[in-house]
Amino acid sequence: MVRGLREGVGSIVSVAIVLMVLVSMDPRVKTRVADLFHDPVAGGMTAGSRLDELGQALWLAARDQSVEHAPLVVFFAAGAVLVLFMLRS
Repeated sequence: MVRGLREGVGSIVSVAIVLMVLVSMDPRVKTRVADLFHDPVAGGMTAGSRLDELGQALWLAARDQSVEHAPLVVFFAAGAVLVLFMLRS
């Protein structure tokens, strides 16, 4: 029970860290996050459409960053696979 809770919190924290890094590096994501939290009813947009725009900005930023830093992404992916195999055994 405690291990599952710890793993869940670890997953949430890791996603939050990735989001913070993308917000700090990409102005598109920063703008979408600011729009999401500052004026939730501006322009007649619903919260769902704002979250959709944020998701699209996050996807574009992650794609652009991964293209720009392809060797680092490959190294990270290989490291993640090795860690998963290490944790499974």
